[in-house]
Amino acid sequence: MPKQGDSGMIMDPSDEIASAGNRHERPDDSCSRGNLEQLPEGLMMPDAYPHQVDAVTRQETHISWLFFAGDRVYKVKKPVDLGFLDFTTTELRKYFCEEEVRLNQRFPGGVHLGVVPVVRRPNGSIKIGGPGPLVDWAVAMRQLPARRMLDRLLERGEVDNGLLDRLVDVLVPFHAAAATGVGVDAYGTPDAIARLARDNIESLASRTGPAGVMSPALHGLLARELERSLGELRPVFAWRVEEGRVREGHGDLHSGNICYESDGPVLYDCIEFSRALRCCDVAADIAFLAMDLDARGYLGFSQYLLRRYLDRSEDAGISAVIGFYKSYRALVRAKVAALRLDEPALGSEEREEARREGARYARLAGSYAVAPALVLTCGLPGSGKSWLASRIDVPHDARVLRSDVVRKRLAGIPPSTRVDSELESGLYTPDVKARTYAELLRDSESYLRAGRSVIVDAAFMRREERQPFMDLARDSGVSVAVLWVDAADAVVRERLLRRADDPNEASDADEHVYDWARKVFEPPTEIDVRSVVLADGCESPEQVSANVLDCLASESR
Repeated sequence: MPKQGDSGMIMDPSDEIASAGNRHERPDDSCSRGNLEQLPEGLMMPDAYPHQVDAVTRQETHISWLFFAGDRVYKVKKPVDLGFLDFTTTELRKYFCEEEVRLNQRFPGGVHLGVVPVVRRPNGSIKIGGPGPLVDWAVAMRQLPARRMLDRLLERGEVDNGLLDRLVDVLVPFHAAAATGVGVDAYGTPDAIARLARDNIESLASRTGPAGVMSPALHGLLARELERSLGELRPVFAWRVEEGRVREGHGDLHSGNICYESDGPVLYDCIEFSRALRCCDVAADIAFLAMDLDARGYLGFSQYLLRRYLDRSEDAGISAVIGFYKSYRALVRAKVAALRLDEPALGSEEREEARREGARYARLAGSYAVAPALVLTCGLPGSGKSWLASRIDVPHDARVLRSDVVRKRLAGIPPSTRVDSELESGLYTPDVKARTYAELLRDSESYLRAGRSVIVDAAFMRREERQPFMDLARDSGVSVAVLWVDAADAVVRERLLRRADDPNEASDADEHVYDWARKVFEPPTEIDVRSVVLADGCESPEQVSANVLDCLASESR
């Protein structure tokens, strides 16, 4: 991740970097793990670098330290063994530094400059390059402009289809030219894919429960779905190998590893530590970015990217496996986040952030498994149904249909226009209510038939209103969850008073309507308790999302 500030000038390797590897003395055998622990602080000194540096900042991942020094970034690999990578010796770290440079130099942009020694000076301080006992090795890179990273561009709303077209124009020829055949194809066989995917699931088994990244129910769903997919897709995976679709690709292609400079998109930071993770179906590479876009809420960009890649590559078979690989990539990210939970130096806030990140990716994988699905809200006005419906992230592809908006649409009224909420009159007569629920039902059926999940945000106060939607889920063969939001009376009344002043609020319900609704509301006791998620309207959207997904997971058995 060679990015931090906004300095993005392309630099040729300096004389110091180009020749530093030839001037250091033999490795310092006294460089123990304890001495390596001093290295991060030593490289925070501006005079530790062979070029002008005013200040140094540091970032840390579970496998590397990165030092941002002037217009360059230096990456030092941690002496760790995580099973899927082994950086425990100086020789291994040097080898993988060299591999990182070699592999990333396949991409245009000249980000990776070379491998440089980290040495100890006579006074005991540490520096990059020059003579002296070897402490370790580092990868030297030019620093990319942080504000031009794809993830930052997405956050600022500066991405359009044209930017994705430019990216596809880089990816397709890269994959076409990437190594394939002997030494590569073996990593894309059905058995090889099964080993990697099962390793993900097995490694996450110990990360279930409140302190983990998923519930036991979700883990069970994902394990079952994996075995089903492996069985169904086995001949497809074999055919993809025969078609030459397994390539030595990037392996970590997400929006944080793509930078848009004036000459076009720059890809970097591909996986160097594992051929098994780098050599894969091209669908697995593009699926990583598509999944990342899904996770960030850009479903339209995700779908457009896949369509453009398919059109440009003429790889029609990608459609058969892209769903599998998106789920696999989501679980890879969940696993990486879970690994951070084991880092002893991680603070409580950072640990919780890592857990939430892992849980978010696990929910995305679960959403892929249950989609399409139907979620109904249920509860009194002001309970928080609409707030939750617009914020829960499962199902990930859900179209939210809000009764307040549909009711006004049928009447030709803008959603934010306030109307008289007098009971049994105007927009709130039994006939209007019936037409509103009928329209919601028709729209839900249309989306479900198209393979799209639906969240119906409505009060569903009576059994007769809920039953047609339950029948639709049954007849469509999709999982269903009823999110019953039952908030405390004082909480509801405070919310109703507050939202009366919100000019963008579509609901017209006030305390008068709420008092009436309390008298006529029929709790959803006719629905199987396993299909009902009870919330008090005060839980976080993340927690409610997890509970809804657990409900859908149990429905999918």
